[in-house]
Formats: sequence, C-alpha cells, structure tokens
Amino acid sequence: MHKKDIAIVKIKYLINELELVLDRGDMKVLSVSSPEQISQFIYIFKNSLNQLVTGNIPPKDKRALGMARIVIDQWPFELKLGGMIIDAEQAYKNI
Repeated sequence: MHKKDIAIVKIKYLINELELVLDRGDMKVLSVSSPEQISQFIYIFKNSLNQLVTGNIPPKDKRALGMARIVIDQWPFELKLGGMIIDAEQAYKNI
C-alpha cells in the first residue's frame, strides 16, 4: 500500500470513530474534549480526506493539522482515540 492509501484508510476509520463518540455520547472522550471540538476534528479530517481523494494535497510544510498537539497536551495517554488521531495526522503529513 502506498502512503497516500494508508493515510486514506486511517483517516476514514478515524472519522467513523469520532462520529461514534458523538453518536454514543462516549464520556471517556467527552470528559476531556467538547462535542464542538470533536465536530471540528471531524470537519478537518474530512477536508484532509477530500484533499487526498482529489489529489489536491498541499505541500508537506502546510499539512500540520494541529489536532495531534491538542491531544498530546490535553488528553490522557490511555485514550485509544488520542493515539488514532495522532497516527492519522502523522500519516497525512508523511505523504
């Protein structure tokens, strides 16, 4: 699999997981992040996914989404979703 394909798979999976947090009211995540912030994460990752699918990918130095920093600074280490956010953002940046 190419790096782009890997990033697409990771981002699609992450978007689904973020939407499930909102749909299910997952308090493990919502205790450290607001529904508005999760919705913003979904929006940003959907835009990134669209860029990948359409081939309209910005230069590497313009691909920092900023969510990994928020997760690292504010979320507890044991939240699996936090690692998934970091991993998906890193996959996007490494294309």
